[in-house]
Amino acid sequence: MTNDSNTTYCCVTAVLGRLLLVCLATLASCGSYEDKRIREMKHEKGFGSRANGDATRENYLGGFDVVQFIVPPEALLMPGAEQLAALGVPQPVGIDGTIYVPLVGPVYALGKTEAELAALVRTQLRTVLQFDVDLQARVQGTKFFYAIGEVQLKGPIPISPDLTLIDAMFKSGWTDLANLGRVYLIRPDAEHPLVVDVNLREMLTTGYTASNFQIRERDILYVPPTFLGMLARLFQRLMQPVALAVRTMLGAAQITFAYDVLTGKSNRLFFRF
Repeated sequence: MTNDSNTTYCCVTAVLGRLLLVCLATLASCGSYEDKRIREMKHEKGFGSRANGDATRENYLGGFDVVQFIVPPEALLMPGAEQLAALGVPQPVGIDGTIYVPLVGPVYALGKTEAELAALVRTQLRTVLQFDVDLQARVQGTKFFYAIGEVQLKGPIPISPDLTLIDAMFKSGWTDLANLGRVYLIRPDAEHPLVVDVNLREMLTTGYTASNFQIRERDILYVPPTFLGMLARLFQRLMQPVALAVRTMLGAAQITFAYDVLTGKSNRLFFRF
């Protein structure tokens, strides 16, 4: 009887062990599949957008931009080229990164500079026209940098042609809790991100502008709080649930009081003459 019990126990243990191995293998396969999908979504360099470049040196067509072409008037008088007048109307880039070229159709143009856009459209038109069109491209739009932390204006901020770190700080502003002695200029990249610790207070008080770097598109400006400011923010977060509960209770009390007044349950006089 004892041998039968041991045999049964060993069989059950073996079955449970196999089921455990199958479950672990299934979980491992699911995890590896999800990890593989995440790896496929990652990029190796850049910010992650399809359009990359240094707009302060050579403007390029981004997702928030519009493009306009300057077509010579004599080209519009040529037979079959009347539709090229549509190129003179500013058009936004499509969600798929294309622009519409008359007589050709959608053409992928996202990320191309003005010179590359003009060359691209000339090449496309050369396939449907018997002559070359000497046109020029103009990209109009707004590029951004990002400000976070103890700044008054958070989020994406339009970048101007010659924006420096000091200009960006005064453009975004800062709070009373900001630590101007440690301002971080972050240049994001998937492979080699760059983080620069800048003493803005020193630049403003001494005029030593060696670290007054030029702001590029998609730079991140992070202004941390001081030590006391960090404590103040921590206390503020701790008090947020209490403040929410107090506001909720006061709101409920006001609603109850208003209902009592409307239904006549409360006969208080608000105005005395």
